[in-house]
Amino acid sequence: MRWIFTTVLGLLVVIPTMAQQPIVRANLEPSKDILVGQPVRLAVTVLVPNYFTGSPDFPELELENAIVVLPQERAQNSNETLGGVTYAGITETYTIYPQQPGDFQLPPVEISAPYASSPPQTTVAHLKLPALTFHANIPAAAQNLDYFLPTTGLTIEQKWSVPLKNLRAGDVVERTIAVTAVKMQGMLIPPLPFDAPEGIRVYAEEPSVQDQKTNRGDFVFGRRTQSAKYFVQKAGDYTLPPIELKWWNLNTNRLVTANLPAVRFSAEAGASAVAELPPELEPAPVAQPKHISFWTKYRFWIRVVVPCTIAFILLLWMFWRYTPRIHREINAWRERRAHSESAYFRRLHSECERNRPEEAYAAFLKWLEVAYPRCTVSDYLSHANDSSLSSQVDTLGNSLFSQGQKGVLWKGQEFAALLALHRKTRLASPKLDRSLIDLNP
Repeated sequence: MRWIFTTVLGLLVVIPTMAQQPIVRANLEPSKDILVGQPVRLAVTVLVPNYFTGSPDFPELELENAIVVLPQERAQNSNETLGGVTYAGITETYTIYPQQPGDFQLPPVEISAPYASSPPQTTVAHLKLPALTFHANIPAAAQNLDYFLPTTGLTIEQKWSVPLKNLRAGDVVERTIAVTAVKMQGMLIPPLPFDAPEGIRVYAEEPSVQDQKTNRGDFVFGRRTQSAKYFVQKAGDYTLPPIELKWWNLNTNRLVTANLPAVRFSAEAGASAVAELPPELEPAPVAQPKHISFWTKYRFWIRVVVPCTIAFILLLWMFWRYTPRIHREINAWRERRAHSESAYFRRLHSECERNRPEEAYAAFLKWLEVAYPRCTVSDYLSHANDSSLSSQVDTLGNSLFSQGQKGVLWKGQEFAALLALHRKTRLASPKLDRSLIDLNP
């Protein structure tokens, strides 16, 4: 019975904690009977207990064969009560435009949401977008078309640069056709053909595409504008064929045809001012491929890459071969420098300048041992023949070892100056240095 009570108590503690975890919701509208090109709204809501301490990071979505638009305006805020706990919510709405028929699945992107888990402490929750799917289709009546254009309304308009009257051979007339589709992207409107009978040459220009959107990123309309110049080469009666554009009416779920009727006009013989036209495209001569020799083809590799590679390998070998030896030489030089006569004298001079008798006396003996091997203090003072230096050494010894003269004032700076003077003399006269060493062979 005790374990049952413990289990129930643990559940009572854990369940409220689990219930207060952040939540992410997502839903599609519409979720079925979706047509290619029809906008699908994806509403994503993030709910957190207490309150948000920052805006959730709604990522950009990428779907293959679809266009996903994230609105630019601010997200919607809301509040809900779940299990007696108040949640703050932020909803962001995406708009998805499927471009081809088939199944679509939302990517498992991550949404970061900062919130106050234990106010005022901030915690960042990492939530996965639910794996929603939908299917986009093309109605059977439109499946045989080269394109599919679903919209609630479509208009097609044309205008001419000049009236099609009193035309003569050599005249140029410009035709502009604009197709506007409601709640549709301009890029989905297919191109229109500019066909013409013999005797008329057509010069088509680059089309322009325009989209009008709301603040939420929804398409108000899309427009495709095409222009072409008709050059009348000779006199005669001409008929331009009609232009048809089939589109799917989302309101009636029927296939509708928008058309421009055939255009008939005549051109008389006679010279007229010919407008500027794009030049005729002449076939460019095709150059025969030239034979490239092996040296020309691989000259860069032979002259640059191969020598650089060899030099790099040689440098690596030299580094591997000589680095240990150089390292040993440097360590040996450092060791010799650390135990040289000049290094010991610098330590001696430093201790004297600090007026530290014990350390100075030890450094003095160490320096004599290195500078004058097998030479005693007495030998050094005898050869120096300097009463001041001898007095300083005696004072130093008495201050350290004589029981009756403890506290004798010893001047380290004067001792350092005398030693430096005698050392300078010794270095200037190597013969004196040799005679001092031979005092006690």
